[in-house]
Amino acid sequence: MEIPSYFRRYLKEIQPTRASRERAIQLHMTLTDRLAADVPFQDWYGGTFLYGSYRRNTAVQPIKDVDVCVLLKIDRNAHKPEAVVNRLRRVLERNGYEDKTKLQRRSVRIDMSGTTLDVVPVVLDGDGDEPLWIPDRPLKEWVKTHPKGHIAEATRLNKEGGGRYIPFVKIVKAWYRYQLDDLRGVVRPKPKGFTLEALVAHYQDADAPSYAEAFVNFLANLDDDRSAALARGTFPDVPDPGFPGKNVKVRFEPEEAKLFGAVIKEALKDARAALATEGIKASAEAWNAIFGPRFQTVPATTSEKEARQAAEQDEGDEALDEEIVEVELPPVRQLGQLKIQAHLSARGSSSFVERYPSGGRSLPKGMQLRFSILRTNVPQPYEVRWIVTNHGREARDTGDITHIATGATQVEGTKYRGLHHMTCELRRGGILLAQARHVVNIR
Repeated sequence: MEIPSYFRRYLKEIQPTRASRERAIQLHMTLTDRLAADVPFQDWYGGTFLYGSYRRNTAVQPIKDVDVCVLLKIDRNAHKPEAVVNRLRRVLERNGYEDKTKLQRRSVRIDMSGTTLDVVPVVLDGDGDEPLWIPDRPLKEWVKTHPKGHIAEATRLNKEGGGRYIPFVKIVKAWYRYQLDDLRGVVRPKPKGFTLEALVAHYQDADAPSYAEAFVNFLANLDDDRSAALARGTFPDVPDPGFPGKNVKVRFEPEEAKLFGAVIKEALKDARAALATEGIKASAEAWNAIFGPRFQTVPATTSEKEARQAAEQDEGDEALDEEIVEVELPPVRQLGQLKIQAHLSARGSSSFVERYPSGGRSLPKGMQLRFSILRTNVPQPYEVRWIVTNHGREARDTGDITHIATGATQVEGTKYRGLHHMTCELRRGGILLAQARHVVNIR
């Protein structure tokens, strides 16, 4: 079964905690302050900025790595990569990180009690939107990377997928960490996080109506295209999602590639079985075997009927849902409270009896949903606006991406495969007073 409420809970479990995020920010700020105060380094130093999965909001709990780029005001053609990385290491060593650093291929790693800082020297040619150059020690040359391009592409993919790309990347990362680190004891398994992101970008089914189906289809697409090469011990090129025409640079030993291929095949078999499993209790157990203990199961004392009722009533946490799906963590909004609800009418029926929770099970086409306000603390008068946002190939092909209606309630049909949003806005004199969103999955 798809059990979408259980996948929502899983996303909550793997989302970095506020304390973990605050520690990452503090590590970055401390590093910046120390480098800015190092007088001999000011001939090179041009500032720092966050990069990597934490910056793109694709990190999972616990945050193990924080990538910080150090912008250098140098002519890269006048400096060898090895010398640049070595000087950066010496600067870090004399600024409180002595005995904690280690040279890496393109960066200096700082081990900080459970969290690693990867400090990457970068050089900018042109304006801030251009690719950056980073030193590659083994190649003895400067290579291009494009942080802003990666963020822009993540934003595009997330928007086109109805906000599902970012959380799905987290699901894949957390799954792979559990499979390799927890089950197999592989320390720093390959492929690393960004390569997994690139694989998701390339092989995802963006129109899948649920995370369960999206996971199965991602593994199937990956296995169909890469299994033969992986079985030979070769990790094929992966297109860089933020750098058109370039591939992600990876280095795999043959046994690492074979292991990755074997994990994909095993997970695909288990995920197909979990998706086909009937009953919430049995299905949750099957998905738990794939994703690990952070994917909740149903207590033994809970009946199947009780489990189903609880799943149908699970509305989630709207603030957390928004935080999970955004490319950039959203600010706290000072708006009124608003909760909307949806009720389902079966084919040929005019009565809306069954309640459909946000992000609930995937619905067949040809059904009707009636949306209404459940509660709000905004005093009347106000205008109620209903904004439909459709995603997926079928909606794009017909040109029905969005439309707006007004009124106390709104009825919409299930027409297009994919994930879709109904947004309710309360406005007075054109000013937004409150906003809520309901997610609809259609198969």
